[in-house]
Formats: sequence, structure tokens, C-alpha cells
Amino acid sequence: MEKIAFAFTLTLLASCSSIKNTDKLEEINKSTIISGKLNPSCPHDGICTIEIIKNRSLIIKKDEINSIYYQTESNSEYSIIKYSYTKNTEKEIQDTNYVEEIIFQINNSNSNLALTDTELQNTKMLFGRHCFCKGQAGYYLVSKGNLNFNKENEKYNLDLDFIVLEVPQIINTIKVSFK
Repeated sequence: MEKIAFAFTLTLLASCSSIKNTDKLEEINKSTIISGKLNPSCPHDGICTIEIIKNRSLIIKKDEINSIYYQTESNSEYSIIKYSYTKNTEKEIQDTNYVEEIIFQINNSNSNLALTDTELQNTKMLFGRHCFCKGQAGYYLVSKGNLNFNKENEKYNLDLDFIVLEVPQIINTIKVSFK
């Protein structure tokens, strides 16, 4: 009986494998580097990327010390746009990493979006500042600025001017077209 149970367990383990569907992964998460001349709003001392996370929505939460963070969930009505600026730093020096990001969600059925100031929170827009800068790192709600976003065929156009009053920022204008 032990031999049969062992053989069954061995067969069961041998037949297990993860399902790999790279086409689906590419459809869900598409990232593009847009630095230098392709994106004049990206500072020359870093790299900017834009990522479309399809069929996901943002959930904004606060922790026990009232700091903002986000999670994503599967949702066929929305997609997430994430723009990141990573400053070039000297790798030999510790704690010099510096990243800013803008993240917001768009309704998949809308091809045009024009929002101002507090309307930006209709997209759950967040500004993230990640650095070794005590008391000035984390996520912040964006409620001052102008967003124009449109989609034609498979080309996206993003035009965003914004300011976050709580912390200093390098990125305050994003004007980019991407696929």
C-alpha cells in the first residue's frame, strides 16, 4: 500500500507544472523606455519609462501611520498608467537611489480624458517619491494640475502638468506619445 501511495504521489508531483502564457503577460503589462529626445519632459540625468497595466484598477489605502499606498486588482473596466523617472546615480555610493512616479487609472471605454485639479482624483492619481530623504518619501494624492489623455487606435497621448505641495519634485510635466 505504501508503494502505491508513493507511486501516486510521485506521479502527481511529476505532472505538475506552471502554465506559461507569455502572450497574456505582454498584453497585461507593457513597459516602454522613453528617455532623451523621444521624451523632452524626461530629465537628461535619468531614464523615464511608461507602463500600461491592462485590465487592472487601483485601490488606494492608508496604513496605521496614515501613509498612502496602493494595491491593484483585476478589473476589465480599467487599465493603469505608470510613468517613472529613475535618476542616474553612482552605484558605488549607498542610498543615492531616486525615483519619482505618477500612477493613475483610466476607464478602458474612454478614449479621451480632460481633467483639472480635484478632478484628477477621478483617476486615483498618485505621485510617488522614493529616495533616502527622511519624511519626504512615499505616495501623495495629486489634486493640482491638468491631465489630457487620449487613445487613437493603439497610440496613447499623455499631457500632464501637476504639482504636489507636500514634497519637492523633479517631474512636474509629462508630454509623451506611446504605444
